[in-house]
Amino acid sequence: MSASAAPDLPSSLSDEAARSAALHSYEALDTPREPEFDDLARIAAEVCGTPIAVVNLVDTKRQFFKAEVGLGVRETPLETSFCGQAILAEDFMMVPDARQDPRFECSPLVQGEPGLRFYAGALLKTKAGLAIGTMCVLGYEPKELDGHQIRTLHLLARQAMTQLELRKALVERERALSASRAAEAEFRAMTEDAPAILWVTDPEARCIFLNRAWYSVTGQSREEAEGSGWLDAMHPDDLADARRVLLSANARQEPFSMEYRLRSRDGSFRSAINSGTPRFGADGTFLGYVGAVIDIDELRRAEQMQQVAMRELSHRMKNGLAMVQAIVSQSFRHATSLEHASESITSRIAALARAQDTLVRPDLTDSTVEEVVGKALTPHVDNEQRVDVAGPHVTLSSERALGLALALHELATNAAKYGALSISEGQVRIIWEHQDGQFRFEWRELNGPLVATPETMGFGSRLLERVVPAYFGGRAERSFAPTGLTYVLTGEIQPAD
Repeated sequence: MSASAAPDLPSSLSDEAARSAALHSYEALDTPREPEFDDLARIAAEVCGTPIAVVNLVDTKRQFFKAEVGLGVRETPLETSFCGQAILAEDFMMVPDARQDPRFECSPLVQGEPGLRFYAGALLKTKAGLAIGTMCVLGYEPKELDGHQIRTLHLLARQAMTQLELRKALVERERALSASRAAEAEFRAMTEDAPAILWVTDPEARCIFLNRAWYSVTGQSREEAEGSGWLDAMHPDDLADARRVLLSANARQEPFSMEYRLRSRDGSFRSAINSGTPRFGADGTFLGYVGAVIDIDELRRAEQMQQVAMRELSHRMKNGLAMVQAIVSQSFRHATSLEHASESITSRIAALARAQDTLVRPDLTDSTVEEVVGKALTPHVDNEQRVDVAGPHVTLSSERALGLALALHELATNAAKYGALSISEGQVRIIWEHQDGQFRFEWRELNGPLVATPETMGFGSRLLERVVPAYFGGRAERSFAPTGLTYVLTGEIQPAD
């Protein structure tokens, strides 16, 4: 409480820093009045028979009154305080008559208005022994407390610390609950709309959470799925093995992965992989599992298609080797010299290599030309004004969408490295037409650096001129005019395609 000029704070800056940190950890400074602390101040004033009583928190440059009786203010500067001296005491400080105490001979609050004469304060100490404030009483007349009053002041100081500790625990608990609620909300926000199926089980292997994807895929309701009901969505022939894997892993608290057929909403079954990882609390307690179900039906079909493709590739390689044998045989048969035979064999085998084709079939069903153009150019174009795009609404099959995407990727990559998109003035004009089943697509570069016809044809050239046109049942042409590259793709897209 206010009274003395420039009290000496603790000599150790580290001690004062620790004391201040301890005070701030209670987060009680500048908080509203609370009845638990107001009652302590009233009891202190009544027991000690003083007009003023304060639950005082002493910061480095000010003192904040968490509760007060007889003052009418919530804080005062520390340099004119009784408590600035009391905080240096061991446990308790009493000043019977401040006018007779040399420590306060220059205090305006003692020598002038309001004329404080008496002070007694018991320290508020943390469990670590750091003094963060006082439970104090003051008066305008000289006074001394008896033993009962001093003991009561000590008890009230301890009760004030108990309230501060309780308040701190409640604040931390609420903060932890708030963080937990926020984390749960964030978890649900992230998982509910995730494309993959996500799930959580408790220690008894009962499912306690499934995200929206599960219900969308299986058609189960929440009531049907939670607990052990989610296992009913498995193919009956896979259920026993899946249950055994799950329960065995749960007993050992180890990660697991299993493959089974999952029933879809329409009653069909799709191949899926279910993987789970055990969850543990901060104290190591086993909490259950968190996992994901991944649809691998397309992967399994792709593997089957790959096997077919490998058989076809083997067939083509055998045919290719037969063709090479024929080339070598025929070249030697008609050659006039070894040098002539070597040149003929080399050129013909190179021609055979350039004739090879590549077929890729991803799932891009129902894409439009405009969508494919936009997605393909996004990584390569930093200014939309540099690209002029125009054309009607044209829907592409997955194969054609992939082919056009590959062509655009190749064109845009080359333009960014060597063509119109490599300089700030360069532009690209993309237009397409579709009429009576005939499709025409044009890429034209303008205002770019001078270009020349490449001396060699790499994979990109073959892709543009051979692979992509095959998807459209048409042809493609590139022209390397000095003003920029032009690529024209023509083919057929019937209305029923």
